[in-house]
Amino acid sequence: MNQIALIANSIKKDGEKTKMAEMKENKLKFINTIKFRMLLVFAITIGVLLLITTSSVIVMQVIKQTVNQFIEQDLPRVEQTRKLNHIIEKIALDAPRLAEAKTKSSLNRTYKHIDSLLMELEDTGNKLSQNRVNPNIVEMLLLGQQIRSQTQLGFQLMAASLDLEQERLLLKNQLLETSVEVLSELQITVNQLMEFSNQYTQGIIDDFEEEKNTVFQMEQWAIIFIIVISLIVIAIVVVMQWHIVEGGFSQRLEIISQSLARVPKTFEETEIPVIGNDEIALMARRLEKLLEKALQIQLMATTDDLTQVANRRYFFQQVDIEIKRAKRSGREATVLVLDIDFFKSINDTYGHDVGDMVLKTVANTCKNCVRITDILARMGGEEFAIFSPETTLEDGQILAERIRRTIEMLEIDLLDGTRVQVSISVGVAKLSCLCLDINQALKKADSALYRAKKEGRNQVVVSF
Repeated sequence: MNQIALIANSIKKDGEKTKMAEMKENKLKFINTIKFRMLLVFAITIGVLLLITTSSVIVMQVIKQTVNQFIEQDLPRVEQTRKLNHIIEKIALDAPRLAEAKTKSSLNRTYKHIDSLLMELEDTGNKLSQNRVNPNIVEMLLLGQQIRSQTQLGFQLMAASLDLEQERLLLKNQLLETSVEVLSELQITVNQLMEFSNQYTQGIIDDFEEEKNTVFQMEQWAIIFIIVISLIVIAIVVVMQWHIVEGGFSQRLEIISQSLARVPKTFEETEIPVIGNDEIALMARRLEKLLEKALQIQLMATTDDLTQVANRRYFFQQVDIEIKRAKRSGREATVLVLDIDFFKSINDTYGHDVGDMVLKTVANTCKNCVRITDILARMGGEEFAIFSPETTLEDGQILAERIRRTIEMLEIDLLDGTRVQVSISVGVAKLSCLCLDINQALKKADSALYRAKKEGRNQVVVSF
């Protein structure tokens, strides 16, 4: 009872260890899981969108402030400068009319109009100089004051000349001459103001156009900058997502899919080149184990346990495929049937272990002599068969003779120092393109093998 309890406890402990090992194998770190990678892709995408949006908002705010400053400061200054130049143009047009006045009413109107223009000139100039003192504006205002003085003087002289009567013609002419001289100086001053104003206005307009182009260019460059940065960031995101999704998921799943599509023939072909510690890698490892088990089952079903060559069932399956191929190509094939001479005597004399050793040696020798495309199988007991596609009867005879000579030269050393020599008898038959029947060909090869045994063994007989 104690032994049974100990065995039960041992089995229980082994079961717990196995369960813990399975749990440890199935437990993956979160950082290596597909869920984490998908969350990483999502986080990167959101981060990139936020980065692009934030940078775009910042750049556009800077551009907006620059444009607003341009609109709020530069544009009004240009408008005021243009207005100032327009006032000066009107003054330049009205100044000569003082000297041309023939009546006091026309003289009064012209003077009042010029005076109102000078007041408007002074008001506009003060507005332009409100934020900062501009020497050009100050110079124009000084010229405006000079024009005001000259206009007043000219007006007074012209008014006085118009008030004089005919008998004071001489004095009137003198006043007129004096007023003309004053008004001539007024015209010169007005011309100076006009020229100065035109130069200043043109400079302001040029500066305005240059600054406007700069602002618009900045806006264009900002838009281009945002587009370029967005494209670069999007490209980086696409590359990262491609690396994560394609390299992490699609490519490895495609490898697994290809592994499922092919039938492995060796244990090396069951290996799946998938790297990682996530669910896909775990799937690949488990699939490798399944493929290995499937290959083991297939080998057990198609391979002779003792000699490790094909068994009878697998021989007929593969030969059927080769015969269909031979029908399409129109080429003949050859079949060889081999039998170990005096095999029963070997078993009776040395035992079945030595008989098994002889079978393995003969099978390995045949395997080394045939081509990769040839099908070697143990048909039962000490009898083997070889199907050689695309081989003439003469080439089949040469192959059979090479195998016979190779086996004839073999010496199997036993543990007691005894050496056992082995020989085989071979029957050869062909499958022509007119009759590709493996059963009929095997019967012919068996008949040839029977003749070889009857005529003394250790020889090759061909069935024509």
